[in-house]
Amino acid sequence: MHIPPMRVHHKLLKELANSFNLDKNTLETSYGSFRVKPSTIGVALGLNASGDIFPEKENTLKNLTDEIMSIGVENE
Repeated sequence: MHIPPMRVHHKLLKELANSFNLDKNTLETSYGSFRVKPSTIGVALGLNASGDIFPEKENTLKNLTDEIMSIGVENE
């Protein structure tokens, strides 16, 4: 799986991953929770969300989260 490079510190990505609720597609913050649409995730990750391409990419955030968590575990 190809994950585009991001110029975001891994601690911030880890915090975002921990705050994201996959069941509800919400990002929970101290100010409340925000609903995140799959198309918004696709745009943020630089994925082409048109046509039949997006269903193949909809687990990208989960896979990215899993990879971030495994990196965090390996580094500790």
